[in-house]
Amino acid sequence: MNRLGMVITLFLLAVTLCLGQSAPAAQPDGSASGKSLRGVISVSLAKSIDSKKLKEGDEIPAKTVGTLRTSDGTIVPSGSKVVGHVTQATARSKGDASASLGIVFDKIEVPGSKDMPIKGMLQAVGPNPSEAYAPDTGGTSGGANNLNPGNGSTAPMGSGLGLQADRPQDGGKILNPKSIGVIGIKNLQLDNSVLTSTGKEVKLDLGSQMMIKIE
Repeated sequence: MNRLGMVITLFLLAVTLCLGQSAPAAQPDGSASGKSLRGVISVSLAKSIDSKKLKEGDEIPAKTVGTLRTSDGTIVPSGSKVVGHVTQATARSKGDASASLGIVFDKIEVPGSKDMPIKGMLQAVGPNPSEAYAPDTGGTSGGANNLNPGNGSTAPMGSGLGLQADRPQDGGKILNPKSIGVIGIKNLQLDNSVLTSTGKEVKLDLGSQMMIKIE
């Protein structure tokens, strides 16, 4: 084979090898963790909130109640931070029918891993169990023994006799995954993740219970 033939042969071989190589595989997006949650989870407020002092976009911190497991088997320990934000916040002024506070939850901070994005809507809201089961002195302040059974709740009514109400067998939890609406808090309603009150503002205490439906 002469020199020209060798050059042509080598050139054709090189072209064949280049065409035979596949394009490099796309690297996975480092921000996508593959973790997800579906269903209803229980959280408690990490601080008290007041619609009179909040505005749209403000952060609402909570923490998980109980251990969770994601779709890929990752364990989310009890007490993990759940972050939401305010969608609307109003205080009742003259001529208004009610005050309002809208909340949706955006992510769960998984210890030792990346934040897990969620779309969480309020399904149910209840008082801090430690306050709800405090001795009833017959007064109107606080949340003591103002529990209203129904809407998925099995919490007992207050005795009104200065006695401590019996705690449920689950350790005092007022809400469960089937709970819907507001349970145990007077003058407060919930609809489409928005709380409304006939009072001057919507207020929830530190430790208030919430059931969040994650879609």
